[in-house]
Amino acid sequence: MAGAHRQGWGVMRLVFVMLAALALSQCASAREAQRATVIVGLAAAPDNSDPRYTMLWRRIDQSGQFDSHGGRRMIEFTTHSGATVRVASAPGEFEVAEVEPGRYALDGVFATLSEAGVTYTAQGSIRGPERPSFEARPGEVIYLGIWQASLDGHLAVVRPWRIDQADARAVAQAAGIEGAVAIRQTEAAVVPCAPRRLHPSLTREIC
Repeated sequence: MAGAHRQGWGVMRLVFVMLAALALSQCASAREAQRATVIVGLAAAPDNSDPRYTMLWRRIDQSGQFDSHGGRRMIEFTTHSGATVRVASAPGEFEVAEVEPGRYALDGVFATLSEAGVTYTAQGSIRGPERPSFEARPGEVIYLGIWQASLDGHLAVVRPWRIDQADARAVAQAAGIEGAVAIRQTEAAVVPCAPRRLHPSLTREIC
């Protein structure tokens, strides 16, 4: 009887573990379904010395300020990092990011350039008053087009350059994304910016 009791308890415990794992899996799937997928490209201007650019979009909170830096409340990527998506039919590099729904705005771009063993940096925080922004809705996949990055003196700057459905389809296919991809044009938004260092030991600034 004792052996049968232990065996029965073992079966029940296994069932509880399986049910708990199923519940966690369903919760994770529900969270993922509520996220938006954002695709954005970045290409260096032809006359550039091809520095490494870091582009940063951040969510705007209910007060109209930038949300905290980190997590799925931002889209951040660096060119020539090996972590971006490239396609033969489109110039530049692409980031595919899952983010929490909400309105996002361009914090800015940061560039590093090495010449003759010396590394130069170029800040590019947009101080305002206006900056590009877009809305990311739950469950949708949106494409922001290719933005062109360049150096303007000691500053890094970006501008919208090309937005094409064929590029969107090619990147989505390369990233394994199925279903429709919506073209999303950015709109102007006013988000205050007081540039600060991302970390005391780093030269890079963000809003």
